Amino acid sequence: MRAMVIMAGEENKVKERKEHDPIFMVCLVLFLIACAAVLGVFAIDHLSSSEDRTAAYGDSVTVDYTGTFYDYIGSDGALVFDTSYKSVANDDSIAKSDDFTTRSSYSPLDITIGSGGALEMFENAIVGHKVGDKFKVLIPKDKGYVGAETKNTVPLNGFVVPVTQSMTSSQFESLYGMKVAYVGTQFKTVYGWDAMAVLVSNSNMVEINNMPVAGKTYTFSPGGDAPEDGKEKLTFTVTSKTAEDIVCDLAFKNYTAVSGKTIQMESFDFGDEKWYVTEVDNGTFSYKTSDRGTVNEDLYFEIELKSFKE
Repeated sequence: MRAMVIMAGEENKVKERKEHDPIFMVCLVLFLIACAAVLGVFAIDHLSSSEDRTAAYGDSVTVDYTGTFYDYIGSDGALVFDTSYKSVANDDSIAKSDDFTTRSSYSPLDITIGSGGALEMFENAIVGHKVGDKFKVLIPKDKGYVGAETKNTVPLNGFVVPVTQSMTSSQFESLYGMKVAYVGTQFKTVYGWDAMAVLVSNSNMVEINNMPVAGKTYTFSPGGDAPEDGKEKLTFTVTSKTAEDIVCDLAFKNYTAVSGKTIQMESFDFGDEKWYVTEVDNGTFSYKTSDRGTVNEDLYFEIELKSFKE
């Protein structure tokens, strides 16, 4: 009798499950359809807004860029001074300015448009563009990196270097990577010739006694280290030497020609002064002195809008 009761109970449960299963399945299907509809609408709205969105003031965006002198990248005579592209930085066929610094890693730049985190015209150029857009902007010198500088045009022949020069000990250490002893330190100068440096007592100054040989040609050696063959940029041929002055003839090598003019925009650091040579023509050369080459120069940027940051 008990067995019959149990069997009857199980039959009732089976019957109940059969009655509820279709209802459950209908509810499940309706739920899945609703979820799919919601997700579909969200995806369509989200993708559509991303594709159609244009950059506006106040937006935080990520951009890639390449900055050049003289013309946009890819043009004859353009010199890259900065880039976020590793492919550009590592491509030896793309001309770089002397101030270009190779980094261990490269990544896009994050900017909030209108915040002043970059040059104003750089930020303004992003406005109105969509993700994937590549565009260019020329920033004139008065809207770029404005700063103090001096300009000089001097003959290539008869350039004078004092026999005795001086600079601060910090300038000397930064240029040559060594400290100077009170008793004197012999070293090779950036001019390429030997010299003796002495730390002046009770001061922060280093006195340098230049010791070139008249009639000999020397190669500009950054930090006192001779450049690799084929990469020489400046030579000094000593034509005469007195107790006060060293008279040299200068020659520039491996320069870049732009629009018929010889353009360097390459730096020559002498410790107490840094040249940025801008032209070599008709027996003269022109240079400016400033803390960096981009000061008071027209700047050409190619920019790519990569993404919006929420």
